[in-house]
Amino acid sequence: MARSKNPAKKPETLVPWTVAVKNFGKIEQASVTPAPLTLLIGDNNSGKSYLMTLLYGLWTVNFWNDRYIFYENSSVYQDCISLSRQIWESCKKESEAECIIQGKRLQAFQELLNELLAQNKEKLLKKLFNRKTSIEELRITFPADAVFDFHFSIRENAHGKKVYQVTGHHTRWATLVENDAKSLGPLWQLTRMLQGMLQWDTMQPVYFPTARTGFLLTYKDLTRNALQERFSLEETAKNLLTKPNTDFLTALSSIQAETQLDRCPEIAAFMEKHLICGQIHVSDELVPAIEYLPDGSSSHLPMYVSSGVVTETVPLLLFLRHYPFLDALLIEEPEISLHPQLQWEMARVLIRLTNRGIPVVVSTHSDIILQHINNMIKADGIQKKNCFLEQTGYEAADLLSKNKAAVYQFDGQSGGRTQLNGLPCGDDGFEALTFYQTLKNINKQIDWIENERTAQNEES
Repeated sequence: MARSKNPAKKPETLVPWTVAVKNFGKIEQASVTPAPLTLLIGDNNSGKSYLMTLLYGLWTVNFWNDRYIFYENSSVYQDCISLSRQIWESCKKESEAECIIQGKRLQAFQELLNELLAQNKEKLLKKLFNRKTSIEELRITFPADAVFDFHFSIRENAHGKKVYQVTGHHTRWATLVENDAKSLGPLWQLTRMLQGMLQWDTMQPVYFPTARTGFLLTYKDLTRNALQERFSLEETAKNLLTKPNTDFLTALSSIQAETQLDRCPEIAAFMEKHLICGQIHVSDELVPAIEYLPDGSSSHLPMYVSSGVVTETVPLLLFLRHYPFLDALLIEEPEISLHPQLQWEMARVLIRLTNRGIPVVVSTHSDIILQHINNMIKADGIQKKNCFLEQTGYEAADLLSKNKAAVYQFDGQSGGRTQLNGLPCGDDGFEALTFYQTLKNINKQIDWIENERTAQNEES
């Protein structure tokens, strides 16, 4: 299987799959296809964090290291492992090979992936939630026209060791063949291909939990307690955090002052100017200290005496400035501690990140964030965009194509269960009844009170 001179066309969607769940926590049924900007909205305790955690788990799962078990008697497994064996032997012979997954082959790999998830769903959820969590059904569906082009190669590194690589789009794994000959083989290769299909565009997501302020204020102590070493699949009295929380703390503690990346310098500068009105300083200690310098001041403030808007916003700013891995963002309630004006500015940040090619998944209760997204979708569709930008002070990076956004609403069902429904994007954007009904009820109360006051004044 020599490498093709004309690589297959890559899928145009962000993550070319849909995840469907049934009876997962409070969620009776849900089906989500992540977009470049995805919003999850709904009442409190409706399942938004559960679903975001599952998305994070699928984007970070490692089938091989976590020892996922295949149902080896299935015909689809036999077909796929046979293909993987052919690729393996061809690569050993010719030093490189290529495999294109599409059409009927894609259907087979999709079926095998769902068999693998069904066989190991308890293990996946146990690692994510650090406790036994039930789910009746978990399925992945790829678009019928999706194409995955995997390249396999064996090369010698600078030390004369053979390195076997599996590469596909942004996905790459490398293993020393000579050192790990016993562990490498067609099965290892097959798990990497399945994992690569799930993580085609998002190998390194970062999850920002609602407790980010608390973690920012205590991460140094938590790091000293060897948090990462205590996290495992086992339930223990000491281990009280989910995997997204653990990974966030681990990543936060790895931030180093000398790592100056500025992947999105204009977005970081925008946040400093419009959200925190100051700058962040990271010390060069082994476990760095983080301080805030307000505009117009010469005194740095530690995080524990900084305002809520600073402690809520700083984690994202730190990752934009200093973290080397940022393929996607999952943010719980980015509006926490933010004045309505700053919620609007945060919505601009989310759109700008999306337009810079960083996928964003957000759970939110903010009608301001949703309304701003709707406004920018509408503005993107007008003819005189340049005139709009000139008169409002917006930039092209603030506009959002309707094809880049998706909004899913959790709706209550009988028995306290919820169901997820995708909202259509009309001429005015997304209409979220979960927000509008509440605002409508408030307006009714205002009207009633005003009518009562008017009647009283007329009587007097």
